[in-house]
Amino acid sequence: MDPKALNAIVHDREAAYYDDRFLIDYDGRIGAEVRRDLGALLGEVPRARRALDVACGTGYLAVGLAASGIAREVHATDLSVRMVERTAENAARAGASLTVALADAERLPYADAAFDLVVARAALHHLPDPAASLREIRRVLEPGGIAIVTAEPTPGGERQVAAVVGVAVRAVGLLNKLRGRTQDPEHLTWELASMAANLHTFTPDEIESTARAAGFEQVEVSKASLAWILALGINYYLVGEFDGLARNRWVRRGARASADAAAAFDRAITDRFLPASWRHTIQAVMR
Repeated sequence: MDPKALNAIVHDREAAYYDDRFLIDYDGRIGAEVRRDLGALLGEVPRARRALDVACGTGYLAVGLAASGIAREVHATDLSVRMVERTAENAARAGASLTVALADAERLPYADAAFDLVVARAALHHLPDPAASLREIRRVLEPGGIAIVTAEPTPGGERQVAAVVGVAVRAVGLLNKLRGRTQDPEHLTWELASMAANLHTFTPDEIESTARAAGFEQVEVSKASLAWILALGINYYLVGEFDGLARNRWVRRGARASADAAAAFDRAITDRFLPASWRHTIQAVMR
């Protein structure tokens, strides 16, 4: 299957429970979270006249940019119809104003130099041609503007997540065996399709060289996160296996609190003191 079609189909289905699997809440915290994360990455909180979130998913960055007031005007695009719809719903839930559009990240429907801030979170690894997408981001970015890519997986990080989640898979498999429960073939098919939709992993050098080839003159690449990614990986798997977990508000709150604690550990310890080779994701600031 064409990888773009695969990603559109998978993310149309995942839109309904994506926020539960990745523990995203569109409440009063979203603006503060995005302000904190971008401020830490850039050394100061950015200010934008017009911002674009490329391959926005359910809208974490787009809604956060609008809710925080970082950008006066926010646009968000995705190839998935349902993700675009969920972004609009989540913006309304957070009381944020933004404009959404269905669009291919390799062919953005905007004029040259239309934005002074462009962001993409956990997006490039789903795109068949990351280089083409970065060229488009560079095209729609005005001179002096900033483009930010975050949460892109590394090969080592993916292996560690697979190892940790593998323990949960074996435990659930044993539990199902004791209960006499068999795996639903349709569920297994969708889980495999979701894995197949992750097309790439990256090294920092690969991100930097691709960004420079796309026309960015200044590229700052770093790695981040360990505990947070592992916490999300386990939650992603367990919610997929037991959808009742997400419907139980106490379990959901506990899982969110655990992920928040893991993220705080990463900000205080992992990203400051642990070797970069231990960190699981890549982030880049491009000008």
